[in-house]
Amino acid sequence: MPADATLESHLRRIRDYLHHLGLETFPARPSPLRTRLADFMERHLEEAAATWLETVTHALAIEGSPKPVGDDMRAATIRWIHHVREPQDVETYEVLQRHARLGFIAHHPPARFLASQLVMREKYRGILRRELAGDAELGDLLSLLEQEAWERTLHITDFFVEAREQDLAEQSESYRRSVDSAPTPILLCDAESGTILNLNRVATREVGTTPAGGPVWDLHPEEERSTVRRLFGETIEAGTGKRENLHLVRPDGEPLPVDVRTALIEIRQQSTIQVIYVDLSERRQLEFQLIQAEKMAGIGQLAAGIAHEIRNPLGIINNALYDLGELLPDASPEVREDLQIARAEMQRVQEIISNLLEFSHDNKTEEQPVDLDDLVARTLKLMDKYLQNSGVRAQVDLGATAPCIANENGIRQVLLNLITNAVQAMPEGGELRIETRPMGDTWLRLVVEDDGEGIPPERRRRIFEPFFTTKEPGRGTGLGLSIVHSVIKRARGRIEVANRPGRGTRFIIQLPLTGAPPAASDDTGESAR
Repeated sequence: MPADATLESHLRRIRDYLHHLGLETFPARPSPLRTRLADFMERHLEEAAATWLETVTHALAIEGSPKPVGDDMRAATIRWIHHVREPQDVETYEVLQRHARLGFIAHHPPARFLASQLVMREKYRGILRRELAGDAELGDLLSLLEQEAWERTLHITDFFVEAREQDLAEQSESYRRSVDSAPTPILLCDAESGTILNLNRVATREVGTTPAGGPVWDLHPEEERSTVRRLFGETIEAGTGKRENLHLVRPDGEPLPVDVRTALIEIRQQSTIQVIYVDLSERRQLEFQLIQAEKMAGIGQLAAGIAHEIRNPLGIINNALYDLGELLPDASPEVREDLQIARAEMQRVQEIISNLLEFSHDNKTEEQPVDLDDLVARTLKLMDKYLQNSGVRAQVDLGATAPCIANENGIRQVLLNLITNAVQAMPEGGELRIETRPMGDTWLRLVVEDDGEGIPPERRRRIFEPFFTTKEPGRGTGLGLSIVHSVIKRARGRIEVANRPGRGTRFIIQLPLTGAPPAASDDTGESAR
């Protein structure tokens, strides 16, 4: 009996067909008639095989030497003869089932192999009539041969069909897996209604599971839906289509910039359209960073030139104010107050100029090992009174294990600006959290976090732009975070901002240890939290 349960089921099914259709004249068990037919077929195997090979070599356009084909047919016929003698010997069908999927016959049309089997049957029929003319059992022997030939034909037909179905199932599964594991959103939609029939894992992650059953254009902003409908119409007519610069709406409402590619696919007489979305967010990020880098460089050069041009006349004005103070020792209180205000404003202008020069400074000199924990502690001590007066509590968790490589004055300026911004973001007081931690063997991480109002989403992309500020007039120049960005970039570090409007802002800075490779700069200042 066959060990393969599927083969056993297959054999039982064919026997049932033969029995119920009245094609099984002779039972499937050993008998003298079966033994006589099997012995006859063995004695005349060489003759049958030779005439068979001569017939099929030309008719089936067999290329190369026909000998291997003849040898295979002899071996196959011997297995068939064993089954004719002993119906429980099904090795012939075990081999046929395997070869229909993986062997030589799998590489050719089924009709070719079936035709060759019919030729072998006819060769044996001719030999039987010639050798046993007038024999009383000739009719039964011919009928048994016919029954066995029909059984063999049915088995071969089913084996080929099953093999093709299995191939198609495996190809379908392979395609499904490749689509499901593709690194881009892919959807299958009804061509006419746009109804989403299936979506891969990336699409599920980007747009959620609820879109299945709804039209694909509902995944786009309202103003783009008519464009997607037109794209489907074009795809039905031309077979393919594309649109650029569209957006998918994520479950959180955030738009994902995408290009769209479509293709018409016929599946079981149903017209479907495969929609492939190409995520443009990384490319847009790179383009934005390039534009920002060019903008920053241009503004830096402009700022440096303006600062140097203004500094000289400001020095003259400052000296004039000093001289006026000396020349008017007995000036009225109103005059002294005006002079004091003028000096204070001059000092403020000088600070702005210093910030401009710091922003435009683009060399990497004076880098040295910096004890980040010590620098944080000293900076907080310097700003302790300011924090107390503002009602801000500082929670510090310092765990840097080695110094970073940077300009100490630059990093101090970074801390001063970030702490000042955090305090100003909490006008009613709050908590300032500062943390340092090693990141592997090559990086240190500095985190400065507040629980203030956060940064509005529409403004967070611009926070590192020079002269951009969210503060009220007179409270900020818009250079603080630009300087922070500039210092970190010169230190070959990275800065990100994690923002939750109404719940605070968190700046994360990476600084290199000795020998660390440069981190990728994040010019957008955006990061999810």
